[in-house]
Formats: sequence, structure tokens, C-alpha cells
Amino acid sequence: MSTDYARDMRSQAEFSTTSISRPKTRARTTISTLGGSGDQQIVCAIAESRGISPTVGLAFVNLSTTEAVLCQIADNQTYVRTLHKLHVLEPTDILLPNSATSPVKSKLFQVLETNLDFDAPLTSITRRYWDETAGSQYIERMAFKEDVEAIKVSVGGNYFATCCLSAARTANQKQWRQLIGCSA
Repeated sequence: MSTDYARDMRSQAEFSTTSISRPKTRARTTISTLGGSGDQQIVCAIAESRGISPTVGLAFVNLSTTEAVLCQIADNQTYVRTLHKLHVLEPTDILLPNSATSPVKSKLFQVLETNLDFDAPLTSITRRYWDETAGSQYIERMAFKEDVEAIKVSVGGNYFATCCLSAARTANQKQWRQLIGCSA
């Protein structure tokens, strides 16, 4: 009887086809507050360290909502993590220090030129806008008072991200004044 049972189980196993597949992901129904909407102006400032293993600082500033996201990424020489972050947040303008474009284009600038598949101009601005002290002061002035200390701890040691915030804010100072009523 046990051999008949085993034979029946084997024959059922031969004919039963069970398909195991990954569940379908739901279509995106909401747009993040920072990226993905065509009517928002998102400025991204990018700075990189010099060295074998580049550290890349990014600051995304949404001029429509006055929201900011700071990132500092330990990337590789193909800048795949930086490109991924840019593709997720899709800025409308990308700022780089002028040292990244002249006299010779940096590797990061070349990678951005060839791999960005959305329409965002790459703009080089003077290096003096990339100032860590100004970025820290901006955080102290514009963040909610109860969040300032936590933000300062979070950005502590992230020199490039803080410098990028300064550049994004300074380069768009006129637009910032109009949006938030600041007389800085």
C-alpha cells in the first residue's frame, strides 16, 4: 500500500505544474515631494573629492517646496551610486564647481554628460560658492528650531554635502528670496 501511495504521488508530481512568480509591484500612484513632478524646480549641486575612491556630495533643493536633501556617497570610479540618486530625484538643474569643467573635464562631469537620460543642464559655477561654513549657517537659519541640533549631528563630517547645500542656495539666492521671503 505504501508503494502504491508513493507511485501515485510521483505521477501527480510529474503532471502538476505550479508556477511560482514574484508578485507584481503596484504602479506608482504618488509622487515624492522632492522629485518626479514636472512642475517642480529641483536644483542639485554636486561636488567630489579627489582621490582613488571618490566621495561625492549632493544637495537637492526643491525651490517649489523649499525642501532639501543632502547626501554624501562613497562612490566608485563609474559613479553608479551618484547616477542612481540623480535618476531617482531627477533634478531640473545640476550645478558643479567650475574646476570640474575647466581646464579639463573631470571624470564625474564626463560620466554625467554621457549617462543622464533626463533633461537637466549641467552648469558650472565659481568654486567660492562651495562653502561648508555657509552651508552650516544656512541649516541653522532655515531649519525648524527643534530640528537644528539633530540635523547638525547628521551632517557633521559630511563636508561635501554641506558645501553642496551652500552652492545650491547661493546660486539660486534670488529665487529663494522670492519663495521664502528672506532678506539674506
